[in-house]
Amino acid sequence: MAEVSRKANDLFNQFWEWRLRRSPEFSTQAGCKEHNSQLETFTEERFAEDNDLCVAMKATAEVLLNLTEDKQLQLNIRFLISELDTFISGYPFKGFHFPINYMEGVQVDLEKLIEWGSFDTKQDYLDLINRYKAFDNLADQIITVMKGAMTLGQVNHAVSMAGTVDQCDAHVNKPARETVFYEPFKNMKNIAAEDTNALQNSAAEAIESYVQPGFKKISTFLAAEYIPAARPEIAASSLPVNGAEYYKTCLAFHTSTNMTAQQIHDTGLKEVERIENEMKEIIAEMGYDLTLPQFIEKIRNDKANYFSSASELMATFKDIIENKIEPNILKIFHNKPTTKLEIVEVPPSTPNFPAAFYIAGTADGKRPGRLYVNTNKYDSQPRYEMISLALHESIPGHHLQGSYMLEKKELPLFRKFQEDRIYSQTPTRFPINTAYVEGWGLYSESLGFDLNLYTNPIDRYGHLSEEIFRACRLVVDTGMHALGWTREEAVQYMLAHTAASESNTRGEIDRYITWPGQATGYKIGQLKIKELRQRAETELGEKFNIKDFHEIVLESAGPLNILEEQITVFINQNKNKA
Repeated sequence: MAEVSRKANDLFNQFWEWRLRRSPEFSTQAGCKEHNSQLETFTEERFAEDNDLCVAMKATAEVLLNLTEDKQLQLNIRFLISELDTFISGYPFKGFHFPINYMEGVQVDLEKLIEWGSFDTKQDYLDLINRYKAFDNLADQIITVMKGAMTLGQVNHAVSMAGTVDQCDAHVNKPARETVFYEPFKNMKNIAAEDTNALQNSAAEAIESYVQPGFKKISTFLAAEYIPAARPEIAASSLPVNGAEYYKTCLAFHTSTNMTAQQIHDTGLKEVERIENEMKEIIAEMGYDLTLPQFIEKIRNDKANYFSSASELMATFKDIIENKIEPNILKIFHNKPTTKLEIVEVPPSTPNFPAAFYIAGTADGKRPGRLYVNTNKYDSQPRYEMISLALHESIPGHHLQGSYMLEKKELPLFRKFQEDRIYSQTPTRFPINTAYVEGWGLYSESLGFDLNLYTNPIDRYGHLSEEIFRACRLVVDTGMHALGWTREEAVQYMLAHTAASESNTRGEIDRYITWPGQATGYKIGQLKIKELRQRAETELGEKFNIKDFHEIVLESAGPLNILEEQITVFINQNKNKA
């Protein structure tokens, strides 16, 4: 038995080290410095090799699974098999054919590598310079892959590509020392005076000779060849090579279920109806004699419901998290995160990012978890949604969940980190467990009731407003990608059923076009977690302990079927307790 355990742990380590080696960008995001001087190889051959190794590793894992009766080891092996299966099942659809869109791609990610890295030594700066020197070659590889996809008709919709040329040109049309890539070299710490000037000159030269020419190539290619060939249909199912199966696989990737597009669509319609009925009750409670559309229009157009400055928006997030949530969190959890949380603004270069999003910290604590707030659009962020948004993105949402995995020492490393990037390469990538992670985030919004935070009816309305937004996503994502909806039909549906501004709504719809299926994971995951909690409460009665339930959910991060199995075990074990 010990030999099986040793071989399994060797396999876990082999998988993890291979993943970091194959994706130096992910390695940096995960806080590993070993590959910080490199960029990934982006070729058709590389991804074919990745698939072959996944098949081989899966075969080894399945043998080991049948050789052990250790429940925890079996569970870790099953999580590994799930990781490998996800890549293998997605490989035929070649998601890497879509490496660039307005939300993602090297024009965004190369800048993020600076945020993810830490610069403590001379070698750290040398590594970044060498990474810059590798960029021109990466640009050539990306263009080659995209050209190959074009011959098959596998091209993005124009909506997804809007602004990408400007993003690339923004890196080119200024002196090297004025680009974002030179920022780390302006105020260098812990570096000898005689080295500082040499490193700064080397950085400027690398930016000018490799980074900017690389972006110029990509910009020229996008403007002259790719964008003119972008497909007119928005539906993922309109892709000429296995389009319908591609979208079906994207849905499976993000929901970790076998639900069809029609089933997800119908679930969304049902949830929208339920939530709207609850909203009407709150409107009556507040004393308004208004229909739901009238109330939506009233609050959408009332400037008092929005923030007046970026600093006010940031201060409100800080107040909710530090003064309202954190002091109460141990009422429903055994522990709070020890990993620090920073609240930071997204850069002005990414105004179309979501209202807020979270990036996990690193296990060594050198990089804290970060809540990024889009202050570029502070005047379109509703005040009444802030409690739900904070619960979702920070504690007990993404920060608590991500930190739980980082801080749990006995877990293999591949379970501690998720590659929270390259969503556009779905389904040809390793899982991000969207239904679990985003389902947990959305479920966390409802924990505001357990924490007694929704004492004001407008905040309860805001909670429902956030929830109905996710329910509408089920409707419009499947509508556009599988059921023949136009972009405008999707916009109008969202405007009719949410209080979001038109500009925010159009931005959201473009996101769903760009990331097929991703928006469906939130509600599907939340519904499953709520279902499991209700089942546990019903079957256990007085034996139900909310802290223990949350502990099982947190340690079962992954596909929903494994989560459900673990909750079943939890229920059965507690039933038998005296």
